[in-house]
This record gives sequence, structure tokens and C-alpha cells, in this order.
Amino acid sequence: MQALLCIGVFLAGLSPLLTFTRLFQLKEWRRDRLREHLRREGRLAQLFGVVRPAVTAVGLIVYFSLGAFEATAEWAEVALWISYGALVWLMLFKFVLGKQLRPVWTMKAVAITSIACLFFFITIVILSLLHEHVWAMTLLSLLPLLPFLFVIFAWMLLYPLDQFLKRRVLREARSIRRRMTHLAVVGITGSVGKTTTKELLAHILSDRSLLVTPAHVNTEMGVANLIRRKLRESHQIFIVEMGAYRRGEIKLLCSLVQPHIGLITYIGRQHLGLFGSKEDLCRAKGELFEALPPEGHAFLNADTTFCSDLMSRAACPVQTVGTGGHATYEAFDIVELQGGISFTLRGQAFHVPILGTHQVTNILLAVGAAETLGVPLAESAKRLATFTPPVQTFQKKEGSQEQVVLDDTYNASPESFRAAIEWARTFNAPKKILITPGLLELGKEERAIHEELGLLSREVFDEVIFLSKKCVHYFEQGYGHPLKVFPRQKFSLKIEKGMLIVCVGRMPETIVEKLLS
Repeated sequence: MQALLCIGVFLAGLSPLLTFTRLFQLKEWRRDRLREHLRREGRLAQLFGVVRPAVTAVGLIVYFSLGAFEATAEWAEVALWISYGALVWLMLFKFVLGKQLRPVWTMKAVAITSIACLFFFITIVILSLLHEHVWAMTLLSLLPLLPFLFVIFAWMLLYPLDQFLKRRVLREARSIRRRMTHLAVVGITGSVGKTTTKELLAHILSDRSLLVTPAHVNTEMGVANLIRRKLRESHQIFIVEMGAYRRGEIKLLCSLVQPHIGLITYIGRQHLGLFGSKEDLCRAKGELFEALPPEGHAFLNADTTFCSDLMSRAACPVQTVGTGGHATYEAFDIVELQGGISFTLRGQAFHVPILGTHQVTNILLAVGAAETLGVPLAESAKRLATFTPPVQTFQKKEGSQEQVVLDDTYNASPESFRAAIEWARTFNAPKKILITPGLLELGKEERAIHEELGLLSREVFDEVIFLSKKCVHYFEQGYGHPLKVFPRQKFSLKIEKGMLIVCVGRMPETIVEKLLS
């Protein structure tokens, strides 16, 4: 009977254990990102849910109520058994329906999950052996709500080993990079536009022997593992996207790859909740320029905040790109057509099949870096005419009822959100719908940014649908009208012929697919 009790409690807590492990993994096993997520989404709801605390509370109330009377004392533990059983059935139901979240089974995820499960089960066994004590049974009843503590404990236990292995991987990657004395390295960072700029440059240089960081690889460990597994003597150019959530991380990446060319796309307000201030965010991005050698080349979007401060950080010459003032690479005659954007640069006409005039500076950065690497403007223009934008990044899609969907769900920022609104403003459609879960990791700026975006959306969209309750009130204050809120699992929309649907922010691909069908 005792063995069944232990198994029942373990199974009751298995679902939240896997769910929290997946969440922690999505936040890259980082305390700062996990803390910001819990702050934004609500700590209690994220850690405990709603159904589990309710079932546990009912079980404990009945347990103490029956245990208080001698005639019904034997039924007290039965009440707890029933609550465990309900939680086990809930877990099995989620597994059967395929709705149970679980981590991607990397070595780290397997190790953390295994250790968490082991200590979770040991704790259950110890408390079950003390079942005659009321406090032990109370703790045993609460355990299915607390698996996140065991996941955090497992992560802390493995942290020293994880750091040791990380240092070893970084040393190996640095050693490989040092041997590649012929390699030209291009580092690309900024709050928005990194991936698009990377892909634009890679497309221009496609006839060279390139190594390019793939999607979602922009941290020191991702880049280090890429160097170890993919970098070869035959490569001529290495294009590295560089992401950061705090100061020092781009500096570490630069010490790893030793860039010769640095591109800063735009300093916006993404991840302000982690950096704390725009000044700190700017200093973090400026670490790329600080790492460039005197004979290197720096390229900067002249429209970005703190432009002069960033320029002063580089020991090498800094070339600027822009659309509204004096810049080394200045675009003129900018026009957005049905098939993309056109402009002229030093008398050379460019037509790039990409949406949004805000992309012009990204194109200029790529063209400038390519010219430094020996590609003339005319050749860059010719190659960019066949460019294909990255998936889920300001991508226009057409559905079966002539509806148009703007898919900008890869990694939205306040700047890309604003660009999507402005693009929708100029698009001719009988009805315009905005769908978004809101933006993440904005810290103290969360309210002001969502109110601003709501205000901008007021004259553009006939209807706004939120996929999360968080920040709805802020956006609604700017928008001036009530918003629809759908849980992601229950989302639905009646498609009308020719309508425009703008999707901004992280959301399941299935939602966009449903909008196109």
C-alpha cells in the first residue's frame, strides 16, 4: 500500500515537473530570463497552475475534517488518495491528448530531469515512512505542487559541472579559431534586424566558402559548438549573429570568434527587463565595436540611439548607413512596391524582394560589409534581387480566400511591432486584424510600450486579438476599444475574403497555418 502511495504522489507531480523543466529550458537555463518570465506571467499561475492547487486544497480540507473525528478518521487518508488519483488522471489525460509539455531531451535536460525525479521520489518515500505524523502527510499532499523546487535544486547541483564543461568547450573553440588565421569574421548585433542582416549578407556572399550561424544560434555556447563541429580550414568567411541579455556576453562572444568586421543594426528596447536600462543595453551592444582591431571595419545604423557614443568605442574607422541624413551608405528614392522595396545607393538601383522600408538599413549594412569583403555594389544589387526573407520574419503569406497574413512571429521587438503597424497602414484591405500575445522582457517599460503600440494601432486595425491576458489592459488603454482575448489553444477567427491579418510576437506556427487555410 505504501509503495502505491509513493508511486501515486510521484505520478501526480510528474506533469508539473516536466512542464517547469521545459519552461526553464526555453529560458536557456538562465535565472534572469526565468525570473522576468515569472514576473510577467504571474509567479503563482506559472509555478502552481489553477487546477492542481484546487484539487490539493479540497483533499487537505477533507483530510483534516475527517481526521478530527474518531469515527471518520480512517476515511481521512482515503480523501488524500482520491486527490492523488485525480492529479494522476489529469497527468495521464494530458499525455494522451499530447498536451503535456516536456523538455527537448538534450544531455543537460536529461541530467536535470533525472536528478529532479530522483530527489522528488526520495522525498516522497521519506515522508510516506512518516505517514503517522500529520505534518508528514500534509507535506506529502503538497509535494505535487512543488516539483519546480526539485528542478531548481537539480540545476544548482549540476551548475559547477556545467560551468566546468562550458569552459572546456570555449577553450577548445578558441583554439580552433586561433588556428584559422586566414578567416574573415563578421559579427552582427543589435536589438532588431540581426537575423535579416545576417541572411542578406550571406546571400550576397553565397559564392564564397561561408559558415553562418543558423537560426536561434547567437550565444557563446551555441557559437562555440558550431565552431567545434562545423568550422573548417576551407572556410573563408564566418558570419556570426550575436545576442545578449546582459553586459559582458557580446564581449565573451567576441573573445571567442575575434571579429574583423562589426555591424550594429539598431539599438531598440528589446530585453529591457533584463538589461535594466537602454544605456546598459547600448553598452552591451557596443562591446562588438570595442573588440574590433584597429585595421577592422565597423558599420552602424546612423538612425540608432547613442550613435556617437557607439562610434567612439571603435578603434577602427566607423561607416554609417541611413535613410534620413548624412551617412556613408545613404539610400535615396525609397519605394515599397508589391514585390519588395527599391532604392538607389550611389547611383546604383536596388530592388530587394523584402517587405517594409525599415529593412533598408539592414540591406545597407549587408551591402557595406560585402563591399569591404570585395563585392562591388552592382554585384550586390544583382544578387539581392533573388533574396528570400527568413521565415516568420516580416513574411507575407496568402491564404485560400485571398486573405493576406503578415507573419512576424520569429522574434518581435517594439521596433518591429511598430514597423508592422506602419506597413499595415499602407496596405489596402477591406478589414485589418492584429493578432499578438504582446511583447516579452520589457521590464518597467512594459506598460508605456504597449500603450504606445495600442495608440498606433487605433487608426489601422479594425480589431485586435490578444493571445495572452498579460498587457491587454495596457494595449487597450492606447487602442481605446475593448480587445478580444483568446487562449492560444482556443483561438479562432472567421476569415473574410481579402482581409489583412498581422501576426506579431511569439505564437505557435499552427495559428498562422490555421489563418491561411
